[in-house]
Amino acid sequence: MKNDQSLRSTPVSGQFSNLQAKGDNRHFVFGYGLLVLAFVLVIGSMTALLMGGHLSGFASQRNIAVQAHHPLTLSTSQTAPIPAPVEQNSALVSQVNTLFTKQVKQDQFSGSVLIAQNGQVLFKKGYGMADWTHHISNTPHTKFHVGSLTKQFTAMALMILQERGQLHVHDALCRYLPHCPAAWRPLTIHHLLTHTSGIPQLDDLHVSLASVQAFLASYDGFPLSFAPGSQYNYCSICFQILGIVVQQASGLPYSTFVQQAILDPLHMHNSGFDVHYLSLPDHAVGYASWQVAADSLGWDVGPSMSFLDASGLLYTTVEDLYRWDQSFYADTLVSQKTLDEIYTPYVASEFPSSDYGYGWFITKATSTHDPVFWHYGSIDGFRAYIGRYPSEKVTIIVLSNLATEDIIALAGAVEHTVFASINTTESGAAGTRLCACTGPPGPPIP
Repeated sequence: MKNDQSLRSTPVSGQFSNLQAKGDNRHFVFGYGLLVLAFVLVIGSMTALLMGGHLSGFASQRNIAVQAHHPLTLSTSQTAPIPAPVEQNSALVSQVNTLFTKQVKQDQFSGSVLIAQNGQVLFKKGYGMADWTHHISNTPHTKFHVGSLTKQFTAMALMILQERGQLHVHDALCRYLPHCPAAWRPLTIHHLLTHTSGIPQLDDLHVSLASVQAFLASYDGFPLSFAPGSQYNYCSICFQILGIVVQQASGLPYSTFVQQAILDPLHMHNSGFDVHYLSLPDHAVGYASWQVAADSLGWDVGPSMSFLDASGLLYTTVEDLYRWDQSFYADTLVSQKTLDEIYTPYVASEFPSSDYGYGWFITKATSTHDPVFWHYGSIDGFRAYIGRYPSEKVTIIVLSNLATEDIIALAGAVEHTVFASINTTESGAAGTRLCACTGPPGPPIP
């Protein structure tokens, strides 16, 4: 499998300083019309109740006014619906749409976007084409490969196993491997989670895919690049090895465990690791450049080898990633104590102001010094970004099926636009709650 050329390191914040946010008031629909609508709905609901009917969702007039735009309910048996965008900040909608429309006109963007705050979707839209051959447009429901965003799910799988008592991140790595190269004996799971193991990144010519044991034996005779814990060096192959740990500890193929422990509980039914991705409905074709298809992704191997997916082969949608984002506010998958472990800045990355936790880059907002959690993905034909700003409860998700997209610079432009608009609306003057992240270059993902 070919790897995309690495992305250049550029700041996430402070980009596109010529973008000026204009103030705008929130457009909540109050007033006489709302009162009439609420009165009609109240009378209708009372009538239905008297007749023995059940009007679900009639919680308050405010929920009616915004069409029940509330945080996702993850306890239902059906897929939790993503609320339609709340029309409360027309300036944000206009500015973000202008940004992406301009990118599309310049053949620079193709993909889907979702922006949310306080559990409400402010903006979601698709741009460009999911499939140029069949003239299928991108939408918020389109599936994209997300590259290294997969690492967040691998890290969560390990933390779920830790909470179940089936492993601990400070356990010796070799304890969970059917074959362990001698050089790996000092390593712990934590070293791999934080990219501080020193395991070298071998190319495809040196790695056997005949079996799990053969894959691991490929590293026999290769020394570590540095003493464990002494340095940070982004390592995609390390997360594939962690996929083996998930398999050994859970007794299930990696993809099956992630499906059962994460995707299903969060109702992420448009996400997965299907090797037949291109035959799935609503999928995006990856493009190496404008209208030029990239190589197909996926490993045609058996279930025991699904650990190969663990570093970068998840596909998902902006809506499913929003479900993922919201789960961190509700402690849906693991306890708050475990979430704190995930979001601990364990090691300084090679990029200024950016540390690494378990599957997330962590930085500080420039003005508030509040933590910002983010990651990006880079894989053949696809680019992805998720940024979480917990203090403001803002989420920015951008998925693209165009490999030439500079996703880090684009994320910076979106972030600038969103926060300028939000802060203008809330305070009457453009704020500066921007992340001072510096994005890493796109690492090769096997």
